[in-house]
Amino acid sequence: MPKSAGGLGIGSLQNKNKALLFKWLWRYGSEESSMWKDVITSIYNPKYHSLIPQDHITGAGSTWSRLVNYCGKDSRLRNIVTNNTVMLVGNGKWIKFWLDDWTGNGRLAEKFPTLFQLSNDKDASLEKMGMWDGHAWCWVFSWIRDLRGRNTGLLTQMYVILSRMQLDKEAEDRLVWKANNTGRYSVKSLCGLLSPSSPLNTVFSFKGIWRGLVPPKVEVFCWMAIINKINTRSMLVKRGILDISAAICPICLAEEEMVDHLFIHCYKHWLIWSKIINWWGLAWCCPRNLANLFSQWDSLVYGKF
Repeated sequence: MPKSAGGLGIGSLQNKNKALLFKWLWRYGSEESSMWKDVITSIYNPKYHSLIPQDHITGAGSTWSRLVNYCGKDSRLRNIVTNNTVMLVGNGKWIKFWLDDWTGNGRLAEKFPTLFQLSNDKDASLEKMGMWDGHAWCWVFSWIRDLRGRNTGLLTQMYVILSRMQLDKEAEDRLVWKANNTGRYSVKSLCGLLSPSSPLNTVFSFKGIWRGLVPPKVEVFCWMAIINKINTRSMLVKRGILDISAAICPICLAEEEMVDHLFIHCYKHWLIWSKIINWWGLAWCCPRNLANLFSQWDSLVYGKF
């Protein structure tokens, strides 16, 4: 998480690992001719023949099968990738008709589950689901049994969606990454999508801490105090290190020792704050928490308080 959002400016290694692993799946779908891709395709073809392999590979023993299974079982990663990937249809060789979201309306297997169950070609690519009549593409479906009643209506609805899609036998299927202006996948963009979007504190601006005005260890301590990560007695009780009876502040012996109490609300500490304020000839109300305290002092330094 960036410093401005309450982090230390160090990205999540777990998210970076996921983004780097997924990069191989993206390269598999975007590189038209590579020896390593030909080897993978020859091993797992035709069952795992897709732009972005997402199926669970049973009997996983190879590096590739473990990679596909790892990325496939992470539902959050899969949803983010699905929402930020566009499949541009070419000759239909690499896009699965039922299992890939190539129409922009979701997977046809999920949109028309009844037709999917009746299909004889559940795992087929687009090029296997029709034929060329000159320069025109014609869809040809194979069903387990003849469609009747409501199923014919569903087929008509699916034809409406398919009528907006055009195959190009001279072009290859390709991927576009919507999270990048260039349309190319980048590890940085996926890491940004995987990182939490909400800051640790939605009110306080953490930029005021990281100005280099004090030693780094002091800046880190202030940051930890604001996000409530200081090992106060209350925190140690929650972690099971101290007994609950030891949570009382040892200075005032009146309230539980939490971060805000330790630095502001303890009445003995507040006497010290009051003396400092009086020395400077200021009138000051007690802040609710440390974030408000830092904000007030930051405004004071820049003449806005």
